[in-house]
Amino acid sequence: MILSRRTLLAGLAASSAGLPAFAQSAPEPQLVPIELVEDTLALPSAVRLGHKHGDVIMIEYFDYNCPWCKRSAGDLAALLKAEPDLSYVLVNFAVLGVPSVTAHKAALAYLQLHGPERYLDLHLALFRLRGTVDGNRVLSEAERLGGDRARLEDAANAERTAQWMKDTLKIGDSLGFVATPSFLVATQSYAGGMTLAQKREAIAQARG
Repeated sequence: MILSRRTLLAGLAASSAGLPAFAQSAPEPQLVPIELVEDTLALPSAVRLGHKHGDVIMIEYFDYNCPWCKRSAGDLAALLKAEPDLSYVLVNFAVLGVPSVTAHKAALAYLQLHGPERYLDLHLALFRLRGTVDGNRVLSEAERLGGDRARLEDAANAERTAQWMKDTLKIGDSLGFVATPSFLVATQSYAGGMTLAQKREAIAQARG
């Protein structure tokens, strides 16, 4: 899969260390078409967590090499505990260069072979790693969790995986997401990092 140069450069710029501190203020919400939310939920690579039929759906577009996504992953258990009626959806959106793309491929291979029920363990394990996360590191963590490396490599290099990645990038671009993390809460989009409190406020606003 080849990411557009515009997407890669914008993602790298927006994830740089020069941005304001993570917790200063929540990103401004933007209304998005419900069709794009539905298209995101229909992605076969989307991983649903929390309530199966929640009263609010929150979607996170993330990259395994995004430091703010790491912080978001660290808040995930607390968020799901505090919001038992929330459906939370993970969407792997590799915009931070070649290592992220290879990590994305390997992670999707694990998802295909082991299902969403086991994916969360891999997701959290990858965000506990220090340094750059690429395909080889994902495969190593997947093996540690019981995956078969040969099967994972075959799935990672399969056309289905490439198509899943293309579909995600297309929808992310349609939403105007060029960096991670980016969130959808109901039909509002939030481009940028959010603290646990800011996420809960966005969820409360969606409930009205």
